Amino acid sequence: MHPGALAQTVLKEVKVKAARERRTDVQRTAPTTTVDRARMDRWQAATVFEAVEGIPGVAIEGGPRASGTAFNIRGYNDSEDVLVKLDGAQKSFEKYRFGGTFIEPEILKTVSVTRGPDLISGAGALGGTVNAVTRDAADLLKPGQKVGARLKFGTGSVNDEILRHGAGYARPTEKVDLLVSATRRNASDYTLSDGTKLADSAIDQRALLFKGTVFPTAGLSLSLSAADNSNRGLEAFDATGGQPGLFGTVVRSVDDSTYTLNTRYEAPNNPWIDFTGVLGRSLTDVNDLSKPGQSIFANAITGDVNDYYAFDVWTLDLRNTSRFRTGRIANEITVSVQGVTNEREALRITSNPAVNNALYPGGYNPAQPSGKRESLGLVVVYSASWGPFTIAPGIRYDRYATSVVGPTQAYLEANGESSTVRLAQTTHSLAGTFRPAQSPWVLGYRYVEAFRPPLLDEAFTQGAFSRCNSFTMPNLAPATGVCGSLYQPELSQTQEASLAYAPIVPMPGLKLDGRIAYFQTDRRQVLASIREVGPAEIGQPGTEFRHGFEMEGGFAWRALFGNAAYTKINGEMQNVYVDAPTYPLFTIPGDTLSLTLGVRLFGNKVDVGFRYRHVGERIITVPPAPPTTANAPRLGLQPSYELLDLFFGWRPRTDTEVRVALDNALNENYFLNGYGGAQGVRAPGRNLRVSVAVEF
Repeated sequence: MHPGALAQTVLKEVKVKAARERRTDVQRTAPTTTVDRARMDRWQAATVFEAVEGIPGVAIEGGPRASGTAFNIRGYNDSEDVLVKLDGAQKSFEKYRFGGTFIEPEILKTVSVTRGPDLISGAGALGGTVNAVTRDAADLLKPGQKVGARLKFGTGSVNDEILRHGAGYARPTEKVDLLVSATRRNASDYTLSDGTKLADSAIDQRALLFKGTVFPTAGLSLSLSAADNSNRGLEAFDATGGQPGLFGTVVRSVDDSTYTLNTRYEAPNNPWIDFTGVLGRSLTDVNDLSKPGQSIFANAITGDVNDYYAFDVWTLDLRNTSRFRTGRIANEITVSVQGVTNEREALRITSNPAVNNALYPGGYNPAQPSGKRESLGLVVVYSASWGPFTIAPGIRYDRYATSVVGPTQAYLEANGESSTVRLAQTTHSLAGTFRPAQSPWVLGYRYVEAFRPPLLDEAFTQGAFSRCNSFTMPNLAPATGVCGSLYQPELSQTQEASLAYAPIVPMPGLKLDGRIAYFQTDRRQVLASIREVGPAEIGQPGTEFRHGFEMEGGFAWRALFGNAAYTKINGEMQNVYVDAPTYPLFTIPGDTLSLTLGVRLFGNKVDVGFRYRHVGERIITVPPAPPTTANAPRLGLQPSYELLDLFFGWRPRTDTEVRVALDNALNENYFLNGYGGAQGVRAPGRNLRVSVAVEF
């Protein structure tokens, strides 16, 4: 096959993939934003969190340490409130005061964020879903090229970061796509705006990706990927806290691997079969080594203390979309079966055998027991379009089983209590759109129900961390002091009205899109509010109310391009705290405005521009902490701040790219968002990033 024929084959495959998207008006009005590779390269994102900065409704919790950062979407910030996926495999797991999303941005093609719950995304994601997709060889090869390689070197001044990235990729035939890449990041402690260092924030990170895709027949693809990420360094134990280091520092080692098998089959000339399947496994091993004099958990008696966590998450997602017409009505039915098994083994072992036998027999830590959570969900979403109208009802049914193992299991069963919490839940959704004939404007409405079961720690933790002990429940506490099946799942209802500008046929020379939306979310049976509500009744009377406004838009006209985003969220809690029936919701980020403007020059060989961000003040919790969960925490205000970022790109040749980004150009002194609504650490100061990429 001559080079020209190969170029046509590659371009044809790209066109086929684009056609398969078949975005409906319901999808165009959905609260989903996708960040592409060009945007990630423009700002030289060093983490998946930096990649999504500027998306409306999205804030970053904790940071800037590798293990101390988490997503906050519309004020939801718990580990199970935001679902994170890599090539369809779930990455979410629970560890106290720990971020734990380890995805190297250099391997990514896109990152999509869906704000708010969605039946298809999965149960439990009250805040939303972050879906990262890895690159393919076809994304990197030039027309007519069968084999290629890419080398990238980058630096960052704020922490002396050194980035080394290399990738090899090939499409030897039109039926095979192969890619392998390796990334290494080294950095010292972050420099703050006043020139001081943020202690224990250095990184030593490695990432690998192997991915192969085959296209055996027309319409069928099979993709197998393996991504590995490891990081080691001295870090604060409470990595996401407002006062990192309050519990001391640990030598933290993290090894994270994700294996996925993805398949897609769109039957030729058969609109009833458009099938996708994901089988994924995510393995994360964390070792926190606490040394005497560095951590409150280790002293001269215990010696070194090692906390081991092994997380094993399996994901199965099978779905099919059928499309057909009945008269003037275009119908679409999506059916999905989703199963997730999330297993955790936790051990604490000290250097002193006597302490182990007395406090941690067999490595058992009652505050973080080992266990497993299994779920099975069935989803059906139907869509009917007639003229300017589309309506899409949906229903989801889930079964959950959360089980604890080891000494906690034996302890519960010895006291006649179950070591497994089971629940079944049905949720519904309804979406509708109206688009006048030939109009680029689409009016949309969405209603989505969702729920979140208690986490393993919430259900089975013993001692002071349990909310069902004799101190917090003097009359009705179970004999074991473990909540278990006393918890009811949190429930939420989200309504959203939107207006989107989404032209079906783009105007020549001008690309323009935009969306404004108002949303309202009610969260009931808040888990943190469990308590005695009557003489013989335990309940969860807590409720959270959120309502907000989001705006986003982008344009490209001749040499100019840009985008804008704005978010404003308000909220309050009711009956979460005994001494404060109505209370401000302090997990909500400040009002945020982000504006980006750039220009391409010299035949697109140069692009230069800026990004302006304004983040308003936000309510935060301040010490001292309340003595019990019945008392509301003290509140304060975290100051607002403004940031100016600059970018410059130069492509002297088609195979060479030079990138310069200046983050926090004015060296603003500000604070990040801390754990649980607290004020976070001071943010990094001015950061000059420079990278050079060469392709062969």
